[in-house]
Amino acid sequence: MKKIFALSLLIIPYLLQAQSISLNLKAPEEVYSGSDFLVNVHITKGNLEGFGRLLIKIPGGFTPVEKKSAHGKFEFDGSQIKIIWLEMPKEQQFTVSFALKAAPNVEGYKVIRGEMSLATGDGSYRAEPRPHIVTVKKTDNIATADSVVFEYSYIKELGVSAIRQKPYLNDSNQAVVNILVNKGDLTGFGKLEESIPPGYTAHSLVSNSAIFIYNKSNRKAKFLWMNMPRVDHFIVSYILSPNKGKLEDIPFIITGEFMYAEGSTTKTVEILERNIDLKKMLEE
Repeated sequence: MKKIFALSLLIIPYLLQAQSISLNLKAPEEVYSGSDFLVNVHITKGNLEGFGRLLIKIPGGFTPVEKKSAHGKFEFDGSQIKIIWLEMPKEQQFTVSFALKAAPNVEGYKVIRGEMSLATGDGSYRAEPRPHIVTVKKTDNIATADSVVFEYSYIKELGVSAIRQKPYLNDSNQAVVNILVNKGDLTGFGKLEESIPPGYTAHSLVSNSAIFIYNKSNRKAKFLWMNMPRVDHFIVSYILSPNKGKLEDIPFIITGEFMYAEGSTTKTVEILERNIDLKKMLEE
């Protein structure tokens, strides 16, 4: 009996520590501009109970519609979905869902990200699903970004924004990435961060007085300003040098965000990719 009791003392803390939550995000891999599709988020939490919050970051150009929130409070602030439970459902696993409506001018690769946090009397838990990449294809007879003649006046109307020119190869077989930052009269903190494809190393080309940082472990390239340039728009550039090895089967997908300070708050906008020549556009 003493041996059993002693063994239980060893097992119980292990079981408590082994408790965790997990997320599985499911959505179509390809959709068409102007269409809508369903996104399911399967949540596994075991016997954990308490306050829960699910955040889903919605790419620009999509409008969400609530479908099933498992008695949680559904909110959308313009950039992310938030579902809050004051008390998590009793089920050990359940699914929430929402629809996304793609605008007629949306195209290219879009990434849906999320995270779940749960607070219990014994501690807090957090999980992230694998990011889901959706390819938005053009629909016949609907004008999309590639078929629109872009002028800077149009981009200026977007307000604070960041536009990535579709990367191209230089004579050294390196991918050149140009990004237009349209910031208006903002002059404070700014950070531009991109997730680059596996198999490449990022090097700064034009920094516009920013500190350039490349983190090899998470494949993040960053331009950081404590005080941004005083001009209302500017271009930064970096190159992607291929590492040794085969890259044919690796999707060449870049996603990024531009973060900036406005008053006492930090705001974030998605970097949009367009098939345009940024330098030529600004010259016209």
